[in-house]
Amino acid sequence: MARNPSPEPTVSPAAPSEPPSGRLKQFGYAYKVTKEVDPRLTTAMLGWGGGTAALVFVLFFFLFGGSIVGIVFAVLFAIVFGALVALSTLSRRVQRTAYQRIEGQPGAAAAVLEQSLKRGWSMTPAVQFNRQQDLVHRLIGRAGILLVGEGDPNRVTQLLNTERKSIARYLGPDVEVESVIVGDNTEAGQVPLNKLSQTLTKRGLRGRTKLTSLQVNEYSKRLAAVSSGPMANLPKGPIPRGGRIPRGNIR
Repeated sequence: MARNPSPEPTVSPAAPSEPPSGRLKQFGYAYKVTKEVDPRLTTAMLGWGGGTAALVFVLFFFLFGGSIVGIVFAVLFAIVFGALVALSTLSRRVQRTAYQRIEGQPGAAAAVLEQSLKRGWSMTPAVQFNRQQDLVHRLIGRAGILLVGEGDPNRVTQLLNTERKSIARYLGPDVEVESVIVGDNTEAGQVPLNKLSQTLTKRGLRGRTKLTSLQVNEYSKRLAAVSSGPMANLPKGPIPRGGRIPRGNIR
């Protein structure tokens, strides 16, 4: 089985191209890009933002008894809270659209993880793979070792088992390794792409300490030393649909 020394994916799932500089321009860019695939974006922003503004206005109006000062405060707070909720709605829709753009592409899970992992984690994408572009990514940090598989569940399970054996061979059989499979079949224990980061947080992988800093450093060096193969030429981020995995020692 080939190994991967390629650098971590750096493609952001938030947009297909480099966004412009400036906060207002970035909001405008995000709105434009998301609107192309989410025609209800404007309605959602106006609905949630306008509804919140109306509720805040009524609340402050009755709180201050309808006085001039109360009306002024009501208008100001209504605008502020309405705008915040509208922007929050835009942010959620942008994230959802980003997942839709890359969902189903090999490497999508690695791109999401690269954007959501905190410092202290080290991720090696595509440590196991096959010709069908099923992939296994390896994470290591103070919270332990985690394998994330994406692709056909049956084939991915075989790849996960292969990587577990490889880790046991180089680190010892007592090293605990956890794993998740990205997919829509939640009844089978799969994790949807848009809930991958949230699921890892709930599992406590960011908060539990299983390895010491010395162990993390030592394990990372050992595993990096045996990570080599044709995947070095794999494009960063998700592989476009129809893209080919480099030839080599692939199952």
